[in-house]
Amino acid sequence: MERPEQFFPRIRAQLAYRLVEKYGLKKSVVAQVIGVSPSAVTQYLEGRRGSRRSEAKLEGELDSLAENIARKVELGLLEAAKSELQSFLNQLMSPRIERAMRLEITGLEEVVRSLKARVVLEEEAARKALELSSKVTSPLAKLLLKQMAVDSLRHADIISMVTLSLTSDVGSSISASDASLISQMAVFESKAEEQKLSEMPISTISPIVKALLLSIDMDEEKHELLLRVALGGQLGDPGVA
Repeated sequence: MERPEQFFPRIRAQLAYRLVEKYGLKKSVVAQVIGVSPSAVTQYLEGRRGSRRSEAKLEGELDSLAENIARKVELGLLEAAKSELQSFLNQLMSPRIERAMRLEITGLEEVVRSLKARVVLEEEAARKALELSSKVTSPLAKLLLKQMAVDSLRHADIISMVTLSLTSDVGSSISASDASLISQMAVFESKAEEQKLSEMPISTISPIVKALLLSIDMDEEKHELLLRVALGGQLGDPGVA
């Protein structure tokens, strides 16, 4: 009996065909998402590699997968698109009943469902912010809306990766070497956080300028907190690597 991983090339071929022919994605982009070379995508489309014939039982799931990936690519979420495919392949490797039982036992079923719903919400928020940014006339208002779009895209990417780590064997811990590299960022963050841009003595500062500068200050404060939490509260003096 054919194991799931043995028909992965066919899955990639069928997905590549949908993404190029139905959604008009470039072969180079599709290659990045499914983890093959552009020439392999060409071979998929020409039927010289894999098979464009879908597994009947997976037809609907592949259509849904292609739609989700195409939406993420359109919004610039390449990493999230890759995670979407990897999650799908992981699901094929792990029987549905086994996955459902694992999520139920760990109490993560509702969490995962909520996270997936939040990804869709963040993607829609990014789409709306970009739409509005194309309509406003003020360069500063445009900048503010684009920043919100970027934030929403980043949120969707983060949540997608967190969901993948919860539903697969990707894992959520970091190595000692990774922790050492992350801690090095403390040196740079401490220098930037010393200056509060939103508190600069500019008497004529407008509300939107203050909002933009405040967003930078908030990011710097957030970065220090993120470093501390990611390292388990072991981060010492921010000025020391």
